[in-house]
Amino acid sequence: MTVGSQVKQCLSNIKSIDASLSRLAIISQDEEAKRTFHEMMMIMEEVKDDLKKRVGQLEMEELQYKGF
Repeated sequence: MTVGSQVKQCLSNIKSIDASLSRLAIISQDEEAKRTFHEMMMIMEEVKDDLKKRVGQLEMEELQYKGF
């Protein structure tokens, strides 16, 4: 597995985690838990943005990584 495909896989996993956190925030009865899930979603958003930037850099540097 290439570095580019590993970074893309990581981004996919982060998106899945973000969706799970969102679902948990919606169904949670505890307000503190909702707040915690929301805070984690905000952190995941930052991580997603960073990984998207890295994928873009990889695609610019190495043509074989194109196709995102």
